[in-house]
Amino acid sequence: MLTTSVALGGGLFAAGAAAAANTPASGVTSAIIQQDMVSETVTVKGKGDVNAGLFTLKTDSGVLQTYCIDFDNPVYTDSGAEYHEADWGASSLAANANAPMIRWILDNSYPHVNLTALAAAIKVDGLTPEQAAAGTQAAIWKFSDSKEVTLPDDNATKLRDYLIGSNNKGIAAEPKPSLTLTPDSVSGKSGSKLGPFVLNSSAGEVKLAVAGAAADKAKLVDKDGKPVGATLAGPIAKDTQLFLDVPAGTPDGAVTLNASASTIVPSGRVFMTGVDKFGKHSQTMILASSDQLSVSAAAKATWKQGKGALVDSSAKVECAKNGVTVSVTNSGDEAATVTVDKQQVAVQPGKTESVLVKVAEKANYDIKVSGPSGYTKDFTGVLDCKVGVTPTGAPTTPAATGTTTATPTSSHSGTPSAGAGQPTPATTSAAPGTGGLAQTGADSNTPLLAGVAGALVVAGGAAVFFLRRRGRHGRTTA
Repeated sequence: MLTTSVALGGGLFAAGAAAAANTPASGVTSAIIQQDMVSETVTVKGKGDVNAGLFTLKTDSGVLQTYCIDFDNPVYTDSGAEYHEADWGASSLAANANAPMIRWILDNSYPHVNLTALAAAIKVDGLTPEQAAAGTQAAIWKFSDSKEVTLPDDNATKLRDYLIGSNNKGIAAEPKPSLTLTPDSVSGKSGSKLGPFVLNSSAGEVKLAVAGAAADKAKLVDKDGKPVGATLAGPIAKDTQLFLDVPAGTPDGAVTLNASASTIVPSGRVFMTGVDKFGKHSQTMILASSDQLSVSAAAKATWKQGKGALVDSSAKVECAKNGVTVSVTNSGDEAATVTVDKQQVAVQPGKTESVLVKVAEKANYDIKVSGPSGYTKDFTGVLDCKVGVTPTGAPTTPAATGTTTATPTSSHSGTPSAGAGQPTPATTSAAPGTGGLAQTGADSNTPLLAGVAGALVVAGGAAVFFLRRRGRHGRTTA
């Protein structure tokens, strides 16, 4: 399939109405940051005293534990910043040659490795959870933000030095996502295979279902046209392709392809936020450990009969290109003129055109796509690709809110402003650096924190979230 690229300038885009259905994002889509940490107070050169350690994100089905990889951004714990899972390419790790070293730390330190084994590895009598978390965070900051950290005790310092020393050979491969199904929508003519939908997952198995009034008209098949059952056994092959086969003559219709799984999210996955109701964006995190979570994804397929253009679009944050790539596909039999952020692009039948929309760092974006037969779709988010770029200060009045994520999210409606009379966000210093969590972890040697409830992460369609103190990293409240 021929693909061309067109570069567009700009950073902020006016919100607009969209007619196409909004599909939720994939994988872990809603993880709320908790106020307690496992941490110690450390001194960062040039920044002062900060809390360093483990954060907890809570989903409806369990908890995740994360470290910071975005030192200069604050974390808004008291306003319950909402995080979602993302790829390295949508974060500062896209351009960070030290990303493999960070992943090695996560797999070889607390809480993935229990405290007894970790103390033996660095030849000390013992480690507290706070020492282990602070030493691990200090090591990560060395590679994520080039920060020099002075730790309050010898054991935490020895752990930090061990993690950044010659033992660290790096782990180059990016971990698998918990569950992704992309793109979030496709269109085509009846009498053809609609897709491909690309599935990736760390789960042992993925359950699949076709839903909607026309579900009996579309058959789920693989790339060779063979039927696919209700359960796809793992391990899931990278970039597994799925299609919906719609017989010729089938009346115009649409269905939703749903995927769901239960899995431990692999350490090293990135978690990011959008913008909260006060216009604030919390720092990016990286996963250290995970409960067994319920995750899901969804994508829509639409088909029509007759002649004419038939377009659909998807978007992907590309930090290496400083923007968002919007891809427009024409599955019809006539050429289509499509507008992407006010720039017109001609898309020939059976072709895809890709448009790179340049976006300012740490800026909200709202990219509107429109085409023939009333087609419209919005992609909104925040570009959060670089370390050392501090976002703008706290607004004096509440900022706009909406569906804004670091991985592009399609939406049908504009971004509403916060209502009059909402409180202005306040800022407080962080709590003392001892934290309130027990020993945690995802493997059998380090049991996860007891007493944290869980249920189900809601269904999703393309695509997670940080603390500040007396320096740049203390806790901020809203």
